[in-house]
Amino acid sequence: MRFEVSYPTGVTHEVEPSGSKAAFGRDPTCDVVLNDTKCSRRHAVVEQVDGRLYVRDTSSASGIYVNGRRVDRSVLAPGDTVRLGDVQLRVLADLGATVMAAANDLAPKPAGNPPPPPVRLVPSPSRPPSGSPPRPASPGPERRSSSPALSGALKSGTPMAPAVSSAPAPPGRSTPSPDASERPLTITLLAGLWALFVPGSVALVLFGASRAGASPTGWALAAALSAFLAGLGVAMALGLRSLSPWAYRLQIAAAAIGLVACPFTLASITVLLYVTRPEVKQVFMGGRHGRAGVGASEPTFALSILAMLGLGLAVSAMAYLILGHGQ
Repeated sequence: MRFEVSYPTGVTHEVEPSGSKAAFGRDPTCDVVLNDTKCSRRHAVVEQVDGRLYVRDTSSASGIYVNGRRVDRSVLAPGDTVRLGDVQLRVLADLGATVMAAANDLAPKPAGNPPPPPVRLVPSPSRPPSGSPPRPASPGPERRSSSPALSGALKSGTPMAPAVSSAPAPPGRSTPSPDASERPLTITLLAGLWALFVPGSVALVLFGASRAGASPTGWALAAALSAFLAGLGVAMALGLRSLSPWAYRLQIAAAAIGLVACPFTLASITVLLYVTRPEVKQVFMGGRHGRAGVGASEPTFALSILAMLGLGLAVSAMAYLILGHGQ
């Protein structure tokens, strides 16, 4: 069995698992490891049984789609496409033979019908042997197939060529909006921190104006500054949640400004190290096809940002207490 594996980013390669059974998924122990967060750890199994190639779902979260149709188990033929998460597999014909079998449904046949004919392996030379009689223009009933790709190959008598299925994707899955399963953990954390920034910044500005005994003009300036900071926090929280490119650029600028705020310098450095990674940029700039995940370091970055932010808040509180007692 041979497959062409295509990722949403455009990366394509071929795999040829050994043996008659192969597991596909994110787990490193799978025969074919798929680097896609929408794939389950053990997403599907492809196996050869009695000369036929089958794919079956192994209780995955997002299911499997054969030629655009969701199935639990299905027969595969050369040219068929199987979608696992955002990864697409295309069944390639074996190098030495072409499988000539109809892609029959797996529903039980009515009683009394004869069993389906066995799979026949026919060599696929580039041209027929010299002196052989011409092939009939119309193949017999036993050569017909429910698969368009198989039918065309059988009628022409040429080797099977892999073909990409033109079947449309299931309704509602073509252009989904980003949700928690597509948004990396650290970006979700940053969006939440910006949401908390709204009440925190407003309270801090108003507290500072109260402590300074601001005049009416000072209170007006404090109110204007509070409104600006609140609007910035809401916009950034929504922009990061929707993976907007402008929010990505503004996050880099905000982290760069935070470098000069001494208590939060370490937190700003950690954020900059995260958002300037190429895979994180691809999440924002690559649209839906870039949301294939940014690796296993997400929990590490998220915990590091929380730890550095907590350290900055602790240092700020200690400085306020010391300066307050000093006065």
